[in-house]
Formats: sequence, C-alpha cells, structure tokens
Amino acid sequence: MTRRALLLGATGLVGSRCLEALCAGREYDAVTVFSRRPLDVTDPRVRVEVLNLEDMDDHAERFAVDDIFCCLGTTLSKAGSRGAFYQVDHDLCLQAARLGADRGARNFLLVSAVNANRRSPFFYARTKGETEADVAAAGLPAVHLFQPSFLLGERAESRPAERLGIQAMRVVQPAFHRTRSSLTPVSARQLAGAMVRVALADRPPGVYRYRYGDFLAWNHSGS
Repeated sequence: MTRRALLLGATGLVGSRCLEALCAGREYDAVTVFSRRPLDVTDPRVRVEVLNLEDMDDHAERFAVDDIFCCLGTTLSKAGSRGAFYQVDHDLCLQAARLGADRGARNFLLVSAVNANRRSPFFYARTKGETEADVAAAGLPAVHLFQPSFLLGERAESRPAERLGIQAMRVVQPAFHRTRSSLTPVSARQLAGAMVRVALADRPPGVYRYRYGDFLAWNHSGS
C-alpha cells in the first residue's frame, strides 16, 4: 500500500525531526517537503520543492497525500511584526489545511502550543487558538493538534526567551515528570515521533488534541 506525506516547516526544530522520523521507517513511499531553501536530503523517497510558502496554491496537486505535517512557526522578533507572525502561524497553516481538504488528505497534523486559546488576551496564545479552530473547521477528516510546552533540542536560530524558560522549567521538571504535567518540556524528537505514529494509526475522523502525556504514550506504542 502506497502512503504519501507532505511536510511543511522541515527546516525548524520539530520539522527537521519529523523528516528524520518519516525517513526512519518504510511506511512512506513518498515524502514531499515544501521549503524556502534547499535541504541536504539523500533519501530517494523525499522530494524537496523550494518555493515561497505564500505560493502554495500554485502547487495544490502536492496536497493529494495521506498525511500533512504542518510544523510551521516563527517568533515575533524573527517575524518583525504581529501581522507577519500571524501570517506564518495562522494564515499559512490554514491555507495548507484547506488545500489538503480540497485534495483529499486524510490526516492533518499541526504543531500548536499548550496555551492555545482563541479567547486569550495574549497575542501568541490567541493566534495559536484561532489557528486550531480554523484548521479544525477546514473540512479535513482527521485533525491532530499537538500542544507542547517548551521544546528541547538544538535550534538553528537563537531564541533567548525560550532558552530562559526552559532553564527555569528544568528546576521543577522532576515534579512535572512525576505527574506528567502538560507543562513538562518535551524533546522535539519525541514530539515528531508521536506525530508520525499518530498519522500511521489512521484514527477515526475527528479533532484530536495531544499533550505531554500523550507524546510519551504514542512514542511507547511504537517501541
């Protein structure tokens, strides 16, 4: 049986680990990657298409896959403005979801955030919440919303605020681990592994949310 995936955000922390996870197994016969810059990938099953993500509509046929992994995300400082941030973390994600729905994709897997809430007074959390709600309403059979707290792993770019937050969380991390708190930091590799295993499970149609305990459970289910 042929299984195909489309990956957005492969140059980021989670997206790069997601690409590794997709290539590690033999379940996928073809993996298309949309990227703003070339990637050094040797797996013959992977096709990297370099393009501006704003032009995804011109490549709508690439969304005719089983699973779409959306790992897009930026920061306010990197984006330069709230409008630019919203375009990446909301508009591009929703555009991908709608294209996938139109082309018959089965699973849409989105990296969101533990504090996502479209009614939040805080811009970041509100953006993530609006993205979740709009993607869930895009018409896809199954939408999987992954809500990590802090992500552990080496990023290509520096994120000082996130780094300070992770350091603070590590002080109380043992207590979080004991309770499997949703605020427990998770490695990008664990998150990516959970995403791929969820996709392969082909859960019934619906909207699903996953937090720290779920990431551990899905990684364990594939061990």
